[in-house]
Amino acid sequence: MSNKDINTIKENVPASWTSSMDSFIVKGKNAEIWDRENNRYIDYVGGYAVLNTGHLNPRVVKRVEDQLKNYSHSCFAFAPHENAVKVAKEINERYPIKENTKTFLVNSGAESIENATKIARYFTKRKNIIAFKGGFHGRTYLTMGLTGKDNPYKTGFGPFPEFIHHAEYPYLYRDVSDEVAIDSVNKLLENNVNPDDVAAFVVEVQLGEGGYIPASKQFLAELRRISNEKGILLIFDEVQTGFGRTGEMFGADTVNVSPDIATLAKGIAGGFPLAAVVGKSNIMDSIHESGIGSTFGASPISCAAALGVLEVFDKDDLIKNTKQHAEIMNKSLKGLMEESTFIGDVRGYGTMIGVEIVENQETKIPAKDIALNIIDNCKTNGLLLVNCGLEGNVIRFMGPLTTPINQVEEALEIFKNSVINI
Repeated sequence: MSNKDINTIKENVPASWTSSMDSFIVKGKNAEIWDRENNRYIDYVGGYAVLNTGHLNPRVVKRVEDQLKNYSHSCFAFAPHENAVKVAKEINERYPIKENTKTFLVNSGAESIENATKIARYFTKRKNIIAFKGGFHGRTYLTMGLTGKDNPYKTGFGPFPEFIHHAEYPYLYRDVSDEVAIDSVNKLLENNVNPDDVAAFVVEVQLGEGGYIPASKQFLAELRRISNEKGILLIFDEVQTGFGRTGEMFGADTVNVSPDIATLAKGIAGGFPLAAVVGKSNIMDSIHESGIGSTFGASPISCAAALGVLEVFDKDDLIKNTKQHAEIMNKSLKGLMEESTFIGDVRGYGTMIGVEIVENQETKIPAKDIALNIIDNCKTNGLLLVNCGLEGNVIRFMGPLTTPINQVEEALEIFKNSVINI
């Protein structure tokens, strides 16, 4: 990036809003992007797991272009439009909640979590929420409070809502078993908060920012059992695990556990701003008139894009494609773990794979510096990746599910060479 561009950014954008790349993106096509210097990259960041269907997917683009011929905006609360109803209907039919559901469309993942929590507290007439350590749920005050990763998201911004409590999230590589995590939930309910005053558990099927750590089917099933026993609602934050990322359409499909409410965003609309809260009909219908709403939520253009995304899944057999990607990625990355003492763990559902970088496999000491060096090496050689985890030492793969196999293999080869050459 030129000094002029750097200065322009510094003069106009808050210093904390930093970018990973050092050049402006000017073009994207499926799993590839190009910067202003015409450097080509395989994009395994994907707008932070947004571009499940790739940059400018033709089916998504066609739907958006068709919508733009008619109108660009209509606030659904004033003048409803068919695209929103079609998207809600599709989600209601596809998301694996066993009872009838209804869907509310908003703008972002954080807004979906805000509304899910708001609805849960209203419906149960209870105030407390239990979230989990390592979880990330957004950057609004409520969602920062729910987030279980303090630095950098919560540092200096407190205090946060006193009705939010955090339990352990299972992390087998760091010796937090399902039993330990469930025990921490039970201890909270016994010693810190009356279960009769807990509205909901808010949990990610697989941690995103917290380190790409999958929750087992057994852990989530036990959380479901506790919820049923105590009259607590179970909310799945599927902002990142939704729309194919875990190898099934939704994370709930992967773990075969059904929540009461789920939140969806990121991959829902192929890069256009949209999010959803889907929940059991009796819960969603409990809110009084105009108690929930959104000016830009259910944007006709974003809803058109979302219908295009669903068309990609249906007509291009994207789930099958994702399973193939996951098989190739796991084989390569777990093989690399046997060669490199820096790789402590390879984990995750579907293509949502995290590689934990450590000083060595024996001590398992987190090694953020090594992780960042690997990421820099990858970028130099044409592959974009970012880190996550409580210690920042986990490298995550978030490439489009539409990535051609030869580019999946190219990305893995670049990653392998970048690790070996550390």
